[in-house]
Amino acid sequence: MKYLVRAIKYFFYFAFIVALMVGALVLVGAVDGNIDTMFRGGWNAIWKMAILFAAVASVYPKLGFIKREAITAKPWAEARQDVVELFRERNYILESETDTTLTFRYRTIVGRISKMYEDRITLVAGKDGVVELEGLRKDVIRLCMGIENKFIS
Repeated sequence: MKYLVRAIKYFFYFAFIVALMVGALVLVGAVDGNIDTMFRGGWNAIWKMAILFAAVASVYPKLGFIKREAITAKPWAEARQDVVELFRERNYILESETDTTLTFRYRTIVGRISKMYEDRITLVAGKDGVVELEGLRKDVIRLCMGIENKFIS
């Protein structure tokens, strides 16, 4: 269900961004405000773009979100405070916590909006100093590298 919600959200996000760009072009006078003259094929081009947005949006949640493991080389009880501090340095705040699972959200509203409120990072502490992070690909990779740099070096 989460995958479907993300795909629909990204479909509308792509459509909104293109509508903003086309609106800006109309406002500055670069193009005429008539859809039939704005696009080759007129309204048929709109449907073709919508199909393209749907295709990209249907694949993006699979490519844009990952799970990845990081090694802390310390037991979770010792590493927990350092990991929380690392997230705080990276503008994440602790949203909820159980014994081995922590969820973080981006601190600023601008950051949340830019990530379309898909800013949640879930951290699950495993055995032998291994933690698993789940969330947006680029954020998870950056945080995993930060955790490993903090504990390994």
